Amino acid sequence: MQFLRKLFGLLRPETPPAPVEKPPAQPAAPGAATPVAERILFVWQEMLDGQSQIAGYRLQARALDKRNVISGTAIRAALLAENVHHAGGQRPLLISLTVEQWQTADFSEIIAPQTFILLSDLESDPAPQQRLAEIRAAGARTAIHDDAAGTDSADWPLDLVLFAFRKTELATQEKHLQSLRQRPGLLLVADGVESWAEHRLCQRIGFKLSIGGFAGTRDQEAPPGKISESRLVVLDMLNQIRSDAELGALAATALRDPAVVVKLLDMANSPLYGLPRKVASLEEAITLLGRDALYRWLSLALFNIEGNDGRDRTLLVLALCRAALLEGLATGHGKQTADEAFLVGLLSIADSLLDRPMAEVLAHIHLPAAVKAALLHNEGHHARFLQLAIMLERCRLDQAVVLAGALQLSPATLIESYRKALGWASAVLDQ
Repeated sequence: MQFLRKLFGLLRPETPPAPVEKPPAQPAAPGAATPVAERILFVWQEMLDGQSQIAGYRLQARALDKRNVISGTAIRAALLAENVHHAGGQRPLLISLTVEQWQTADFSEIIAPQTFILLSDLESDPAPQQRLAEIRAAGARTAIHDDAAGTDSADWPLDLVLFAFRKTELATQEKHLQSLRQRPGLLLVADGVESWAEHRLCQRIGFKLSIGGFAGTRDQEAPPGKISESRLVVLDMLNQIRSDAELGALAATALRDPAVVVKLLDMANSPLYGLPRKVASLEEAITLLGRDALYRWLSLALFNIEGNDGRDRTLLVLALCRAALLEGLATGHGKQTADEAFLVGLLSIADSLLDRPMAEVLAHIHLPAAVKAALLHNEGHHARFLQLAIMLERCRLDQAVVLAGALQLSPATLIESYRKALGWASAVLDQ
């Protein structure tokens, strides 16, 4: 219900204010602490399972000021701000720490039943088994890199092994996988997967989860096909709303597909609207929903009108995160700009969803010129913010920070906007 309220504008996702020009900051007083949000940027990378669904996340962190080393207390405070305890209670959450960070701070408040702690420099620790035992004793699960999972690790308390998918030859990797699969309950994860084809290969050779920037890309092996009638109806209705078509025309288009009719009536009759009677007329349902809410619902229906397909749901989460981030960063520049930004983010994955070239998909939709320029030609103001969102998805943090600076976004604005966008989009997984 909370997600529906956010989605249809009754409780819009909170967005940070537009960046404001500030005078140069004065040097901090000796010993004064810089807010953690201005120092550490986290990127949440999806871990996809065999059904192409988001099964968990891996957190990547970096200090925005490269001169600073992230201390244990700083990363602990940043993880608390990210609400990782909640996330780790819902699905696997892989958090990378150094041995020093782990030893110099108390992470008990961020640990949940599915929190995995990966000690990135465990190979330099003289007592690796003891360190893993400490993680287990704190209530977390343990994770190591595959090159640390040698013969010496046979008795280590292990819950997850992270493989650098492209680092070693496939035959060598398969042999290592076979030996590790003998350990009950051990989660094997492939990192650096770059395509849907590689994801399927990882599943075949024994990996349970894949991490990489492929989730938002087109599946090149997907058979070409026609856009379904349900999605054509949705596209036509989107065009009609943008053209201020009469309600009767909208209803007539919806009647071409029973699935659209059923979902519209279900929405209108949901407890969200609190009506004393059931709505039976399609025109009445459309009137009740209103054009803005209907437009947003139709945009999302592109992703889920045909059922609960795992890949479609994953793309929906990615699209929502992009849309909310771009809309949040456009706040303060006017409603039209914010609405256009939302559309750019939402439709930026439409080609992957429909497995058709973007030009072919957009040929079915009447869109503002600025939106088309961003989606088709990577041009204009919105395109730069879309590039920023994609950089964050793919953990290109250095590039993201440089581009954010060029766009005059402060680190605090970028971090808070991304955090809120991801939280709003991730709510889809919990519905």
